[in-house]
Amino acid sequence: MSAASVAAHLRHAGCVFAEDEARILIQAAQESSSDTADRDATLTGLTARRVAGEPLEQVVGWVEFSGQRLAVAPSVFVPRQRTMLLAKQSVRAVREAGVGARFLEAFCGVGPVAASVLRAFPDAEIHIGDRDESTLDCARRNIGPRGEYHLLNCLDGLPQHLAGSFDVISAVPPYVPDAAAMFLPREARDHETSAALFGGADGLDLVRRLIGESRQWLSPGGVVLIECGIEQQHTAVEFAATAGFSASIVLGDDEQTTVLKLR
Repeated sequence: MSAASVAAHLRHAGCVFAEDEARILIQAAQESSSDTADRDATLTGLTARRVAGEPLEQVVGWVEFSGQRLAVAPSVFVPRQRTMLLAKQSVRAVREAGVGARFLEAFCGVGPVAASVLRAFPDAEIHIGDRDESTLDCARRNIGPRGEYHLLNCLDGLPQHLAGSFDVISAVPPYVPDAAAMFLPREARDHETSAALFGGADGLDLVRRLIGESRQWLSPGGVVLIECGIEQQHTAVEFAATAGFSASIVLGDDEQTTVLKLR
């Protein structure tokens, strides 16, 4: 299949960035084999999966995030580019914490924030947590032996000896309101686990739980960084205040991405 043919198939299926996606699919096929026939067969299969609605990142097995290629598996939550704001804020917080800072990415998915922190600060102590084993497997591929991995229910499951020791806790908890499912892209609804997407009636169930549980694990002077929806920020700040945190809001350049900063 030529690039034009792949792009035409994708465009017909409703892919807005058909040419860009065609280039990525062709690159993935080329990387799969040195044999032309095998590459052509692979490209045909990859294109068919994408046309059927599977997310591009799951089709090719990786996502580009902050200049790094991160492994992605079927059904695993795909990092969004808006999470770059959280990654940048996390890198800044780890820098402020100093050499050997202890960092946790909760609700880690494939570990995009931890990967960004580790790239900037190889001496940081990196902890990764998620409730899903297959998701943690992806994070292990992306972070490697430098990370410590925890099967968590929110923060429940962290070893007790880590209590009061994290300089930075960062997370993208599921924060889509349950009733907003119809507004999500079909590829997200059909191919990403609902547990990684939805956060209750107002989307903040797990954000509240994370805020409530963070205090036990945070070091003196530590910071909690949480991505949430821009329309949810004030409710989340009010809850954080009742939990004893001083909260501020970091707004992305697109004015749609929000990070709550809690101390």
